[in-house]
Amino acid sequence: MLKYIFLMAALLALTALSYPGAATAGGFNQFVAFGDSTLDTGYFRYRTTGEVAMDNAIAFAISKGATGGWAGNGVMNTTILAGKFSLSAATVANGGGNYANGGATTVANDQPVIPNNVTTLQQIQNYLTAVNGVANPNALYLIKSGDNDATYVTNQGPAWIAAHPNYLSDGAIALAAAVARLQAAGARTIVVRNSYDYALMAGLGGDIPSDQAEAYARSVALGTSEWSSLTAAGVRFIPADNNSLFKFIAKNPTLFGFTPASVLSANAPSPLPAILAIATPEQQQTYLWINGPHLSTAGQTIEADYTYSLLTAPSQMSLITEGAVQNGLARAATIQGQIDLSGQHRGPSGINMWTSAGASSQKVKNASGFPTDSGTPFGGSVGVDYLTMCGLVVGAAFTAGGQRQDFSSGGHFDQTDEAISLYAAYKTGPFWGNAVATYGQFQDRIARQVPLGIFIDQNNADTNGHSQALALRAGGDLKLGPVTTGPVAGVVMQKVWLDGFTETGASGVSALSFDSITRDSLVSQLGWRASLDLGQWQPFAEAKWNHEWAERDRTVTASLTTVAAPAYSMAAVPVASDWATTSLGASYKLNSRVMLRGEASAVVFSSEVTSYGGELGVSISF
Repeated sequence: MLKYIFLMAALLALTALSYPGAATAGGFNQFVAFGDSTLDTGYFRYRTTGEVAMDNAIAFAISKGATGGWAGNGVMNTTILAGKFSLSAATVANGGGNYANGGATTVANDQPVIPNNVTTLQQIQNYLTAVNGVANPNALYLIKSGDNDATYVTNQGPAWIAAHPNYLSDGAIALAAAVARLQAAGARTIVVRNSYDYALMAGLGGDIPSDQAEAYARSVALGTSEWSSLTAAGVRFIPADNNSLFKFIAKNPTLFGFTPASVLSANAPSPLPAILAIATPEQQQTYLWINGPHLSTAGQTIEADYTYSLLTAPSQMSLITEGAVQNGLARAATIQGQIDLSGQHRGPSGINMWTSAGASSQKVKNASGFPTDSGTPFGGSVGVDYLTMCGLVVGAAFTAGGQRQDFSSGGHFDQTDEAISLYAAYKTGPFWGNAVATYGQFQDRIARQVPLGIFIDQNNADTNGHSQALALRAGGDLKLGPVTTGPVAGVVMQKVWLDGFTETGASGVSALSFDSITRDSLVSQLGWRASLDLGQWQPFAEAKWNHEWAERDRTVTASLTTVAAPAYSMAAVPVASDWATTSLGASYKLNSRVMLRGEASAVVFSSEVTSYGGELGVSISF
């Protein structure tokens, strides 16, 4: 008997170790930007503009505290956004990955804003040349281009515009072709912003004056043309709707710390080009603009916060399905523990009834820079089983629970769940095995907070989900006096579905619509357990190693709710390949019919989940 038990343990260990675990998904490891002054963090601090007077003016502004970027002595949105992922937005002129330069157009024209401007098309080509045609698949790419092209068109006058009706749309097609080459070279996460021109052109009260209506319509059409051209070229990108965001700011300035006057571009504190502007710290926070078309630090922060929310929201919502998977693992362990307890005492009728309740502290981690969640799941189960004449135990259980998981970025989700399980167990000699099949449903109430500068946008949604699970477990027992010990092996298969939903928000500008989310899990378990018979008391302990076999390269799809735009997909929360679970507890025989059980457990050595908790149960035989 002994050799069979150890042979089984050896074979199971060999099986678990013979397959390498896939690496978990990570976050971004580089920030790359292409475009104009809305992204430029200091290109002309290190490269000549082609005009000596301008170069000298930039050097003087830098000596007074300017950075060389287009927020003067403030902070650019690109710096803020990259910093959220612990990355640098340094200009390519100083060894970084930010190719943007102030005044750049998408395509070249005969009136460059700055003589040595590099067009966005050329920036993308320069990057591809620098990386030998192989783009970094783990980089975050940000593109904003076209505003200077639109300004060029406006400055040419009605006759020129009539003679060149496709100038901007042709530029959008050219940009799409360049971005398609970037994607073909390996780029995977590409954000493309439209313009914030609504707020730039708005008058007092937040409306567009009639003399700006044509220019604004041209700006909107250009943004639409860029996105549609990218879609037609097969580019998968994240559309960032700056237009709707800044329109809301123009109409609701006090929510963001501005006044009806300080939100206007006409009242910007500096008359100088933004690269030369020196504003007071108060002006950088209480004015939306530092000069005509360029944002203050406060405005840059809002823009960065919004883009960050688009990048992280899909992964954040996948935390909901992760909570359901962790619940499923805990539920299977509870029922398996009660099967063990019922096996220790059985009345003459063969019927056992049991109940168990517990709680745990749980944290689910995420890729660097992405939101995590933490909370205290709790739940309880009731069950009944019957020992048949052939020695097969059959039973059923009902489980209900709930949890509030708090997002590290603000907000939370409240989840309640119910599940029905059928189970069976059999033992022959030292060998035993059991199976638990479960169908569950859960309901979620989601509150996702999006900081936009000092304003916290609250997005809410309700949705439902369901799950299916099958847990198999087997082992062998070796008796050594009062000690019973032996190997344990098992597998827990789960599939979790979360229905699609659309958020409603305080402002509406950061609310998103999410497609349904699916999470597959296939966890193998290999371990060892031991118990000690002390009469009425029976302490026990178990440790097992877990390996996740299901795919870990999952994505979540989201869509803007503010404007017609293509849906986009981002990686779901990473899933750990391997981890250990440990448990320690004891059962107590209260009398001939009643047994009590208490257990503490923990998840350890996991790169993604930290959990520890306990449960109490009682089993009554009839």
